Amino acid sequence: MPTVFKHSLVTEIGTSPTDVVEIGAGVRATVIGCNLANITEYDTVVADIQIVGADTTVAYYVKSLAIPPKTAVKIITQGEKLILPESTSLRVTTNTANSIDAVVSYVEIS
Repeated sequence: MPTVFKHSLVTEIGTSPTDVVEIGAGVRATVIGCNLANITEYDTVVADIQIVGADTTVAYYVKSLAIPPKTAVKIITQGEKLILPESTSLRVTTNTANSIDAVVSYVEIS
């Protein structure tokens, strides 16, 4: 079973739902780090983080997280891990256009 360390860098996430990690068929992943940075100068941004299941069910992982301007928050902390089975994704949406950069570290197992 190959194990591959990966990362995803997605910039200027805004009001359209954006999949920051997509896990393909026959693969599963463990998210070991997730950082969201508010890149705006003056706006507090409200972000939602969702998991999209293989059956297209969408569930909130974090809802209405306020991120002050020019700051960042870690969503996965203190050894916590998020397991993503095959054909799932991690999605970010905010209330402000082009406002968040996301960095996600994960281990992919196939």
